[in-house]
Amino acid sequence: MADQGNTTEPILYCYKLDSISSGGVWNEKPLHNFAIPVLLWQLVLTVMVSRGMAFLLKPLRQPRVVAEILSGIVLGPAVLGKIVIHEAGVPVSLGEVLYPPASHRLLESMGLIGLLYYLFIVGMEFDLQIFERLRENVIAIAAANMALPFIVTLLATNVMHLQPPEHVYYLAQVVFIGSAITVTSFTVLVRVLAELKILNSELGQLVMPSAILSDLMAWVLLAATVVFPVSTGSNRDIAPTKLAFLWISFSGIAFTAACWLVIRPAMCWILRRTPEGEPVDDVYISVIATGVLAAGIISDVIGFHAVYGAFVYGLVVPRGPLTIGLRNRLEDFVVGLLMPIFLATCGFKADLSLLRTEDEKGAAVISTLSLIIVLSFVVKLGSSMAIAQYNSMPASESLSLGLLMNTKGPIDMIILNIGKHKRIFDVRTYTVLILGSIFTMAVVTPSVAILNKTLRIRVAHKRRNLQRCRPDMELRMVACVYNARNVPSVISLLQMSNPTKRSPIFVYALHLLEPTGRASAMLIVHEIGQSQGQRQVVSNPSGGAMQSEQIIATFESYEQHAGGVSVQPVTAISPYSTMHEDIFNIAEERHSTLIIVPFHKQLSVAGDFEDINPSIRNVNRSVLANAPCSVGILVDRGLSGGGRFSVSQFVEHHVAVLFFGGPDDREALAYSWRMAEHPSVNLTVVRFLPGEEAPVPPSPALSCASGEHAAMTVVEDDSMQRQLDDECVNEFRLRYVSDESVMYTEKVVNNASEAVAAIRAMNSIHSMYVVGRGQGRESSPLLAGLTEWSEYPELGAIGDMLVSADFGAQVSVLVMQQHLGDDAGGFVELMAAAESPKLQVPRYFDNVNHRSRPGGFSDGWSAI
Repeated sequence: MADQGNTTEPILYCYKLDSISSGGVWNEKPLHNFAIPVLLWQLVLTVMVSRGMAFLLKPLRQPRVVAEILSGIVLGPAVLGKIVIHEAGVPVSLGEVLYPPASHRLLESMGLIGLLYYLFIVGMEFDLQIFERLRENVIAIAAANMALPFIVTLLATNVMHLQPPEHVYYLAQVVFIGSAITVTSFTVLVRVLAELKILNSELGQLVMPSAILSDLMAWVLLAATVVFPVSTGSNRDIAPTKLAFLWISFSGIAFTAACWLVIRPAMCWILRRTPEGEPVDDVYISVIATGVLAAGIISDVIGFHAVYGAFVYGLVVPRGPLTIGLRNRLEDFVVGLLMPIFLATCGFKADLSLLRTEDEKGAAVISTLSLIIVLSFVVKLGSSMAIAQYNSMPASESLSLGLLMNTKGPIDMIILNIGKHKRIFDVRTYTVLILGSIFTMAVVTPSVAILNKTLRIRVAHKRRNLQRCRPDMELRMVACVYNARNVPSVISLLQMSNPTKRSPIFVYALHLLEPTGRASAMLIVHEIGQSQGQRQVVSNPSGGAMQSEQIIATFESYEQHAGGVSVQPVTAISPYSTMHEDIFNIAEERHSTLIIVPFHKQLSVAGDFEDINPSIRNVNRSVLANAPCSVGILVDRGLSGGGRFSVSQFVEHHVAVLFFGGPDDREALAYSWRMAEHPSVNLTVVRFLPGEEAPVPPSPALSCASGEHAAMTVVEDDSMQRQLDDECVNEFRLRYVSDESVMYTEKVVNNASEAVAAIRAMNSIHSMYVVGRGQGRESSPLLAGLTEWSEYPELGAIGDMLVSADFGAQVSVLVMQQHLGDDAGGFVELMAAAESPKLQVPRYFDNVNHRSRPGGFSDGWSAI
């Protein structure tokens, strides 16, 4: 028997055209003799095994493509083929029973159909405009990652004397091996980056265009190998006729031109006939989807592989409702069912038994290919790191860049399958290259995850809360929105914050979306954002693309008309359970001082609160629990004036700050400091002080020495907090002593009931209350009992009372939580350093002398 690893002789199987349907289990013939039951159980078994492998490999952070290829190896001759069963007393391989050799062609055809539609979807979302904005380092990375591995492949095959199969040109083998090894699969890469929460980072924005450009180079090489002859004329099955490459080239150019000059205008005509905001008619969707098969047929007839036609056909589809409609109809079926079949057939054709090294020739092939795979990996890693280091990237990010450029996926599987189909690879070579791709993919994702987790150091910038920022400093803010209804209230808050050239505000408008679980849909809004001013977008499902465009357009319009505001829209996609990590990553990377998140309930048309999504509340709670900077929860109850905003006609706002003391209340006062500078904002600060009849908080038990020390610590901390409160309030009062639009009052109350009554008695002209969440004042006698009845603990006792239906007035509320650092109390020192010595806080401010009588307010600044 000839060596299976090097045979080029085809194996022929005979089909019985009448053996289609079995007629049931009662038929005398076994089911595996009939095409329909065999195909159906192969589809079910392949998908089930691939999903099971994906579940098992998920803790190891392996991409799903690894599981799908491994499932094919398990179901192939390497594992399932080794299991022997007895049928009618005859030993038969279980692999031949479940996957009869005569059924392989039908299963591969199903996988090829899935591949056609997959590449059509990839082509739809391939943004050619990205090449108009390529930076030099992106071009350098992509070129180095393509050229250097090719050089390694050429040298290694020459030094190790790796010979191609008979009648195959040596250069053709080098090109196919080099293309499969050097390609970077951006469709898998985008999912890896999104799962690791680094797609929005500078690393993600650098590696994505590099991978796309690398993919495009691989497609050009692949097309070249199809056009030019790969074999001598001795093998008529794979050897083209004389000058055939010229006819193939002209045909390919004509096909591409026809797609751009005929098909694309027809699709644009369909979009013009579709009313704005309406989906494309199903008839057009069906016709275009059927065109994928026609493009594949034409591409195959003219001499190219069918996948080339599907990819070019997808490139010409215009963006908008057409791509959304096609993706919604095709993607789940293609990615969920057909692509696992294709990738499983890739693994199915690998034979691990050929990796035995008894014969010298087989051992030489395996060692040469293994050396090429390892050296190419190292060369891609080293070249990417060198270019990144030259561009002053940190060492950890440079290493991550090199690893990510080694990401493999369906593209290299396509190249290997074409090479095997053209008999450029024998089974042994194909098996080694398949295993090399699997090992490479298996290394990349967990390595980058570990590197990202262990080497990523949170930059401890000093201004993590507003209390440490001067009013004339730039305020960096992450403003989160869950839907378009959150945008007007966020913009109104920005307007009230008085952005000017002297005290600018840099806003990262973060649109948070839930994923659809489909990798290819992650690119669409990323591309839209980048084409509109290099906007950074993490990812976005197809259903939220139009909403993201609307949100981005609204923020960009506000930025153009407002002064002192710089807005950078960002769209992030992740499950609600990890959505807060996207917020933290952006806040840390951009050194933000404040995170604004909308309340999980919104005002309905009837004036009641309606719960938009219960999961949003959990996101807000996670943000409050672990935020790297201060957080504000914005409860919108008409702040934007019915969802409309106007920069030129700013509505006058009356804002009230309720100050009970503690770090959160000081943060609320610090934010209102910016509002007080706005000419159309009237600010009232009400400080609540305990009266003589207020109960004294119980002291901790002094049962032992440690208990006595703890009690002293609590007393000292309360004293320090009161001192910080006094200094913060006095600095604020002194700053605005002559400002008629700012009013300060003090209210003496003895318990929570009097505090609630005083708040209810306040003037109803206020459009927004700014309050602290209340951390650090849990033992305050003025709030005793309020937390027991809180419906929304994330708002704190006062915030919960203000948004409750029993409060009466419907006003917007901003609840502030201060990020507590080691030196969070440095507000007065920082502010005093920015002011002249005449404005430094005098020590003669005695709060007792400025308290009003119980039950009444002081009249503005008359107490001073």
